[in-house]
Amino acid sequence: MRNIRFSLFLVIVVFLFSNPALTISEAQSYKVTVGYGSEAMSIPLMPGRALEINGSMPSPASPEMGNAFPDSVDIPTVVPPKPPSPAPAIVKPVEDVVPMLVVDFPDVTNPVTTPESLQEALDETGRVVVAGVTFDFDSANLADSSLPSLEAVLGYMKNNPGVRIKIEGHCDTSGDTSLNPVLSQNRANAVRDWLVKRGIDPGLLNSVGMSDNVPIADNSTPEGQAKNRRVELVKE
Repeated sequence: MRNIRFSLFLVIVVFLFSNPALTISEAQSYKVTVGYGSEAMSIPLMPGRALEINGSMPSPASPEMGNAFPDSVDIPTVVPPKPPSPAPAIVKPVEDVVPMLVVDFPDVTNPVTTPESLQEALDETGRVVVAGVTFDFDSANLADSSLPSLEAVLGYMKNNPGVRIKIEGHCDTSGDTSLNPVLSQNRANAVRDWLVKRGIDPGLLNSVGMSDNVPIADNSTPEGQAKNRRVELVKE
């Protein structure tokens, strides 16, 4: 509305001072009131002078007034469009790949007995289970599969002349356990005899049957029983 008033003021001032049909006469005090509806604006004239306007002002409802002073609500408001938002960055998921660790572990389920492995264990702990030494069922007869392990024991004895070794025979609790003391002693003797026949001094070998008194695994499972049926070497 303030803009409309200011526009009216400018139009009237320009009209009054540029129209040659106007005459100025002496007067005490004059003013010009311009407006329509509930809006009006008074323009004071120069002191002592009055303006006589030839003609009439257009009515507020006339097309001339509508064209000169358009309603502000009819003036379109131009709002510049917002710049387009940048497209969101595409985040590619990173595949969580865990590299497989490949380690060449020795086969501990069926370890290979060698003179070196016997040497290392006896030097470190003073005792070792001779893996691979097996016997026929309820017998002290060495199985043919025991030969590689027996050769390893023989190699250790030759590499360590003068070392004294106790050979322990152990049994599990399957079968008639009353036979285990004798059975374990006979199995220890079988290993000693095999070594003596191949040149080892019998005075360096002491064979002892341990029966089933020193288990190293659960005797209630076949796997545990297989571990308890064993021959051990103990450095004396």
